[in-house]
Amino acid sequence: MKKEKYGIEITKPWSKEMYAHNDEVLKEFVEEVKAKWYCAYLDSETSFYSDLKFSDSDSTVFEESEFNYNANAIMLDVQEAVTVVGYGDGYTIYDVEKDVYQELNAMPYWRAKEVAEDLSLNLDKEFIGLS
Repeated sequence: MKKEKYGIEITKPWSKEMYAHNDEVLKEFVEEVKAKWYCAYLDSETSFYSDLKFSDSDSTVFEESEFNYNANAIMLDVQEAVTVVGYGDGYTIYDVEKDVYQELNAMPYWRAKEVAEDLSLNLDKEFIGLS
């Protein structure tokens, strides 16, 4: 019995159509995660600058500030889902953002499927051919 999804026959090894479909889903996934990060980043940045006091001796630039103290809950969720590691003191917003984007740009299909589920993303289509 042949399995089919989105009009594509599910085969092993994968067909060109399956790879093309999953490439499209992966592209949408990356865009969704980056958009989620960007919105959370802007919210955190706004809070950072509104709370900033001129007497603070720490960084007065958001991206150079400590991730653990200045990232909001959504940024923490995205970071944890994408990088699967924790960041201790000393890591800046920039350091973590760079790692998140690097992971996203090299993420395989199976991992992207897991992250999409962890972040409850509503993608137009699902990855196919993955268990």
